[in-house]
Amino acid sequence: MSATRLLVLGVVRMEGQAHGYRVGRQLLDWGTEHWANIKWGSIYHALRKLSQEGRLREFVAEGDEVVDRVSYAITGDGEAELYRLIRRGLARREDPAMLFAAVTLMTALPRAEVVGLLEQRLELLERTDEELRPSDGWGKPVHVRELFGLWRGTIGAEASWTRGLVASLRAGEYTMADDGPDAFGLPPVPGAAARDR
Repeated sequence: MSATRLLVLGVVRMEGQAHGYRVGRQLLDWGTEHWANIKWGSIYHALRKLSQEGRLREFVAEGDEVVDRVSYAITGDGEAELYRLIRRGLARREDPAMLFAAVTLMTALPRAEVVGLLEQRLELLERTDEELRPSDGWGKPVHVRELFGLWRGTIGAEASWTRGLVASLRAGEYTMADDGPDAFGLPPVPGAAARDR
């Protein structure tokens, strides 16, 4: 659910305001049903829950494509939750969907902060890899070592990917929040043309 919450908050923030169908279309256009298991029902559930929590504000917007369609705008509490979830998704090793969602919206944060969060993640991966290293007297069936080998291989691949992303960010790749107002994930700039989303 955290990945869904993060992505819903991110889309509403990027759009400035959006109704549920628009949020859903955007998320499905990103392929989130494949990498975050997002479905229409989970999108509408997240919109309702975030509204109840005061993280989104519900209203009927003038000029909406459909009359009487509820639209949503992010609140100050919603912005704080968005940033909290991005930071958590980048720094911790939890559900892969949370990492995928956080990487999708990482450009809403300053470059140095994202690098620092990914370095925290890398430290965690390295510690976990060391903890999974089998010792001579580990007391488990010998064939179970294969499982630990798989886990360590997965962690190694994730660590390598994280190092690559950090290197890309340090090299100035991607437009981040502190690079300018056109970074992906930022709210629309009044009077500016719509960004490629």
